[in-house]
Amino acid sequence: MQEISAVQVKGQTEVNLHIKYRVLLNYIYYPIRAGLFGFTLFFTTIFISKYAGYLVKNSREFSVDINDVILSLLGFVLLWLIKFLENLKPASQKKEY
Repeated sequence: MQEISAVQVKGQTEVNLHIKYRVLLNYIYYPIRAGLFGFTLFFTTIFISKYAGYLVKNSREFSVDINDVILSLLGFVLLWLIKFLENLKPASQKKEY
């Protein structure tokens, strides 16, 4: 029977933690970060276009309503999905940056 030393156990737990940390980064953190970027991009575009319309007197009042936020969620979903699906590609097809 093979004896396992404390160093081997510590090394195995560090590897397991590293793998778990990498999974959390790749499948949760990076997609959410990309989604927030997409939301911000869409919301900023809507905000600027509404403000420009207000400045050229195309609309009487400047307002941002809940429909604009819901439309911006589309940007969150799109970029989250793209980043999430990038992680599901086989390693041979992934781009190295």
